[in-house]
Amino acid sequence: MNIDQLLITYCAPTLARLKMGALLCLHRAGTKEQYEASVARYNEQYNHKGLYFRILYQCPQRTLLYVYRPDMVEAYLRQADVARFLANLGYTPEAPAPVLLNHLADRFANGGCFPHESGIFLGYPLADVIGFIRHKGSDAKLCGEWKVYGDAEQAAALFQAYSSCRAAYENSFVTGTALEKLIVA
Repeated sequence: MNIDQLLITYCAPTLARLKMGALLCLHRAGTKEQYEASVARYNEQYNHKGLYFRILYQCPQRTLLYVYRPDMVEAYLRQADVARFLANLGYTPEAPAPVLLNHLADRFANGGCFPHESGIFLGYPLADVIGFIRHKGSDAKLCGEWKVYGDAEQAAALFQAYSSCRAAYENSFVTGTALEKLIVA
């Protein structure tokens, strides 16, 4: 399994260190073991640049892959308001990223639906995650990378930065720049 093009298309802001994480939903074309072996290879290749890969959920139809920057994830999750929010959902915010991700993976496996706090692990503002939960996904001020319930102006600027990053990465990749060179350490 080669996911380089998917990483460029969907994870460029994370590759560029503009965003702490991204989720890829991969339709299953191979076995669970093949996907796990591919993820292990990507970790071996790119962990030295601070980029990590983690399967959060697998079923016969798809694999949910989290691409992330552990240092950025841990820093965001330790912010007091974010830590309180996650603690109310059973997380231990002071735990290292792998422990937090184990809890998130359990929530995917046992929750029966997409856990809304996933947005926190993608770097979405807490106000937007809480707003999404309260409004059940309706009445957002702005829709883009996520549904915005808080600062729409700041979110719009981020959406534009992410879009520009994706365009630049896609252009570089199709003109021959290797994925390794596009990953900011």
